[in-house]
Amino acid sequence: MNKTNINNKYPDWTIRIARWFNIIVLICSLVIFLVLSIEVLEGSSYIPNNWYLRIQLIICIIFLLDFIYLFIISNNRKKYLLRNFLFLIVSIPYINITHWVNIPVDPFYQILLKAIVLIRGGYGLVIMITWFNQSKISNLLYSYIAILLGCTYFGSLAFYTLEKATNPGIKDFSDSIWWACMDVTTVGCSIEPTTPEGRILAVVLAILGMSMFPILTAYITNKFQKSINNHDHK
Repeated sequence: MNKTNINNKYPDWTIRIARWFNIIVLICSLVIFLVLSIEVLEGSSYIPNNWYLRIQLIICIIFLLDFIYLFIISNNRKKYLLRNFLFLIVSIPYINITHWVNIPVDPFYQILLKAIVLIRGGYGLVIMITWFNQSKISNLLYSYIAILLGCTYFGSLAFYTLEKATNPGIKDFSDSIWWACMDVTTVGCSIEPTTPEGRILAVVLAILGMSMFPILTAYITNKFQKSINNHDHK
């Protein structure tokens, strides 16, 4: 959180705590993205392994603590709540709760709750990309590459989750990665989405590719042109 978003009545140590929370949330985002990859590739059922549930619970608790702390010290709590409402929603450990109280969950809601876990992983990806963009060690080219690769990989995870049960073209995860790469480069692929969600994902990845590659081309061309001009002036 930016220092200007913190209420002035709180001392400076509150800012330091907020920064530590940001670092912890960043680490948790990386962990949840890796754990999500393992869970998707293993093809776990609605109730995953105990280790997965424990990790999800710990991460959700940290996310909720971060949300509550920043909400308390925020200069404008209503604005903070509106901006971070999705983060609050995906931070609730729904699967853990249904598992604890032994609530029977219909197949439709099982898909919905697993989709929330997938969204949580996507939110973690956004946190990591945001940190990467704000890092002083990165430049514009690295940021674009990180966004493109991260979104392509996450798109392949989402597509594999959505399509593996109904799409005859998806035999393993490598097929999903191939589809995502072909889709984001707008080359096209013989694998066609069979679910509405998969079709929406295909459109989103294609739009991402059409938006990112011209920017990358312009950036590289600009750098090349500057290099030629500097060489001519010597």
